[in-house]
Amino acid sequence: MIALSPGLVQGCFELLAITIRQQLTFREIKNSFAYLGSLPTPKVVETAQALNWLRVSEQGYAQHTPRGTRLFAASGYEAQLRQALLDYIDIEYPSWVQNASFGRSRVLSFAGSQIAQIFVEAGLADGSGETVVAFWDALAARARGQRDDRLTQIGRLGERLTIDYEEQRTGRRPTWIAIDNNADGYDVLSVVGREDTTQLTIEVKASTQGYAGFAMLTRNEWEMAMESECHAFHFWNLRKPSTPELAVVSSETVLEHMPQDQGMGQWDCTRIPFSVFKELFNCPSKP
Repeated sequence: MIALSPGLVQGCFELLAITIRQQLTFREIKNSFAYLGSLPTPKVVETAQALNWLRVSEQGYAQHTPRGTRLFAASGYEAQLRQALLDYIDIEYPSWVQNASFGRSRVLSFAGSQIAQIFVEAGLADGSGETVVAFWDALAARARGQRDDRLTQIGRLGERLTIDYEEQRTGRRPTWIAIDNNADGYDVLSVVGREDTTQLTIEVKASTQGYAGFAMLTRNEWEMAMESECHAFHFWNLRKPSTPELAVVSSETVLEHMPQDQGMGQWDCTRIPFSVFKELFNCPSKP
């Protein structure tokens, strides 16, 4: 397993730049440069080859692989670091990747200080910009063995819409909880209103199937709804993306459609049709 670090990644970037400027064999590189970045050149060369960024050409020179070409062409240092992380994960698949399914904070806690520092320098340790969210969704998809997770994309769109809606409704920017830890049982932390700053937890569900869609509600999400002093469900109908419809539903209303444990059996996940809340949907241009 490669012990990736910021210094090692920077050394690899420097090596990729050298091999663009000059035709050199790996032996010549090792003889000409004692260090790349802050690390011994042999270690950097070994890493670049192991991560499939460099290979030996037919003429015997160090040559970029397609993966290395993509990495070198990334626009800016942060973008290069993000691509380097994904390449490292795809090849090494470190055990901490499994934590990506539970959110960003779990990854940063278990990845180790060196890897965590790469996330920091790549601008991924905080924030909720589109490129940051896209990276974490890509990482979560890898944790599930999936490269394209359309359901996650739909869910993220619903969460963004809720954040914008809540900011307009309360005058305060809510906290996007699900980005850092989706094991908390809710997605967004807002407040009750402009004059009431009591915390409001919100679980967001979104579907592109209109009223024919449904929401999957886990036991953890429902238990949070029951435990929270103030909780709401946001159901987003995204059948027409240009005019999304929102139903704000209370826990008491959702309770009418929830299963119950019986005997030794306990429910774990349930499916609730959007159609049961049809009368509550409207286009929230003005909260």
